[in-house]
Amino acid sequence: MKKLYPLFSMLIFMTCAPALKITDYKPNIYRSEFTNPDSIFIPKPEIVDTYSKKGNYPYMHKNGFKSFEITKSKTVKNKDSIFANELKFYATYSSFYTRKSMYEKFGNWDKNLSIRGERTPFLIWKKVKLFPEKEKYFYVVTGGHECTTCDVDLKSIYASVIVLDENKNDCLTDKNPQLKKEIIALFSDGIKNLTNSEEFYGKFWGLVLKNKIQ
Repeated sequence: MKKLYPLFSMLIFMTCAPALKITDYKPNIYRSEFTNPDSIFIPKPEIVDTYSKKGNYPYMHKNGFKSFEITKSKTVKNKDSIFANELKFYATYSSFYTRKSMYEKFGNWDKNLSIRGERTPFLIWKKVKLFPEKEKYFYVVTGGHECTTCDVDLKSIYASVIVLDENKNDCLTDKNPQLKKEIIALFSDGIKNLTNSEEFYGKFWGLVLKNKIQ
């Protein structure tokens, strides 16, 4: 039986962990500073073939996605120990799109989360101000999945995100439809406006290799 992994206590999403005050972390509201800003641009969206060119949907979307869906996470729980909703963007060119989008807007992540069955860790940002015009802060967990052994279909590759508010309430439920809509729009636009910068990947793979050596 596959074991489910709730987000561990140090990330404070579990009910047994003490709630953090908003002063415990400095809010992160600044866009990443690129090393070579003059060479950075936003590539034009493009639909390309998958490597195998087989399957029900043998295409990937650069700076885009085919569709999105909200499903139950198998990893992160809200304050009531209920698995949180996970927003998935399907047929992205990279499963890192939501991770890179957060990095380009808010800089370095606070924690990484290794999950059994996934080759790369999910990334967590704590106390981020997703919407500059609102005095609200969020926990953001970004991840994704690439199936390298299954037949190619619409869901073979996706980038995903989970958002909890500062009280660890799930922000992708129908309890607050306006906020849910704004989060979907925020990350949809984030994927479409990713730059050509490789800065995120350099830091991310540096982290992965460092963890393998240790």
